[in-house]
Amino acid sequence: MRRFIRNTALFSILPLCLIVLAFFLADGTTDPFYLRFTTPKQASLILGTSRAAQGLQPHVIDSVLHQKGFNFSIFNYSFTLAHSPYGPVYYEAIRKKLDEATKGGVYIIAVDPWSVSSRTKDPNDFASFEENNLCLATTKDINSGHPNIEYLIHSYAKPIFSIYIDQIKNAVREPTTLLHKNGWLEVRVSMDPVAAKARLKTRIDEYRSNFAGYYHFSSLRFSYLEKTIDLLSKHGDVYLVRLPVDEGLRNMDDRLVPNFDVLMHDLSVRKKAPYLNYIEDSKKYTYSDGNHLYQSSGRQLSERIAHTIAKLKHKSEDQ
Repeated sequence: MRRFIRNTALFSILPLCLIVLAFFLADGTTDPFYLRFTTPKQASLILGTSRAAQGLQPHVIDSVLHQKGFNFSIFNYSFTLAHSPYGPVYYEAIRKKLDEATKGGVYIIAVDPWSVSSRTKDPNDFASFEENNLCLATTKDINSGHPNIEYLIHSYAKPIFSIYIDQIKNAVREPTTLLHKNGWLEVRVSMDPVAAKARLKTRIDEYRSNFAGYYHFSSLRFSYLEKTIDLLSKHGDVYLVRLPVDEGLRNMDDRLVPNFDVLMHDLSVRKKAPYLNYIEDSKKYTYSDGNHLYQSSGRQLSERIAHTIAKLKHKSEDQ
C-alpha cells in the first residue's frame, strides 16, 4: 500500500514539476507577447499595432537620445491589430503599464487607419471588440516578473509543454521571431526578392480578403486615442507617428479612412502632440511583407524618429 501511495505521489508530482520548469523556460521565443508581461511599469513607451512592434526599435532610439543628452529608456508596448487597436482594453493596459511617477517621459504613439477602426457591424460596439477576449484583457497582472504564470495559464495560445518543443527547435535552428526584453519584436526572414515578393502578395491578399470592406472607422476608438494622449501628456511628451508601408497597403489605408492625415493633423494641433508622418516616404524603405518594416529599415526609421524627437525636445527647452 505504501509503495502504491509513493508511486502515485511520484507520478503526480513529476508532471507538476515539468509544468513549473516550463514556466521558467518561457522566453522571447515562446510567443510574440510574453516578455511584455514580465517587465515592470515603464516611464517611456512605444504604442501601436504590429507595425510599431516590429518597426520601432527601442535600443536604437535610446542610443540616439542618450547621445543627445537624454537619459531614459523607451519600452515597446505594441502588439497587433487584433490585440492593441486604440480602445478601452488597450487604454487600461497602458494605464497599468505606465509608471505614474514619471515626469519628462517620451511616448511614441504609432497611428494608422486600422488602429482606430473596428471589424464589427457597429464600429463603436465595445462589447463585440475582438481584443476583449485576448491577452491584454485576460491577463490582470501585466507587470509581473518572470515567470508570469497567469499569462502562461490563461493567455498562452499553445499547450504549456510546447515550450519544451520550441526550446529544442531553437537549439537546432535560429527562431524566426524573437521578442526582446525592451519589447521589440525581431522578425528574421529571407529578403530574397522572390520570397519577399511572395510575402507581399500574401499580405495584400489577406488585407483585401479579410480586412478591407470589414473594418470601419470607429469614433469610440478615436476618442480612446485622444484619452491615451491626455493620459501620457501628464507625464511627458507625446509624438504621433505614422509609419510607412508598401504602396499596396497604403492604398487600402487611404480607402479605409480617406481623411486620416487631416484627422491626425487636427488632433496633433489640439493636443500639442507633434505628428511625424512618414507615409509619403514609403518608397525609401524595405518591408518584410509590405506591412512591416524590415530590420534594417526599422533601424533607419527609428534613428530618424529619435533625431526628430531630440530636436523638438531641445527646441522646447530653449523656449
